[in-house]
Amino acid sequence: MQDRLKQFLTMEGISPAQLAAHLGIQRSGISHLLSGRNKPSFEFLQKMLTAYPDLNGDWLILGKGRPFKSDRPVPEIPVNPAQFVEEEESDTPLDDSQFDDYQEFDAEIPEEQLAENRIIDTTPAHTPSPSGQKIARILVLFSDGTFEEK
Repeated sequence: MQDRLKQFLTMEGISPAQLAAHLGIQRSGISHLLSGRNKPSFEFLQKMLTAYPDLNGDWLILGKGRPFKSDRPVPEIPVNPAQFVEEEESDTPLDDSQFDDYQEFDAEIPEEQLAENRIIDTTPAHTPSPSGQKIARILVLFSDGTFEEK
């Protein structure tokens, strides 16, 4: 299906980024499908067939029949799979115009951008008892009569 998705992009004259925007999904999702890293999900197929009602689902999924349901002519365009794959292992920056709107992001999210519903555990790792005693060991007893000491 990976090759048929590439062929579809070529026939429609759209980039992977444009397809992702049209379907309302992340560009990385399309990139992973085109590179063969991921298999398409049911949700992805549903979005494709809803967004492109003339697209033949049997062709897209199974490779059977014509790409489009109508008598729309299918151009004979050779597909170069390399044009759709991001080079993840290369140190060379991407040069494709289809990735012009790509932005780098920091691996760490600034504190002010964290989700509002984030649960922050403020209890200390060790809570001393009121008398100042510390835990020396914990014994876990299992229903089969065995135990584990921590």
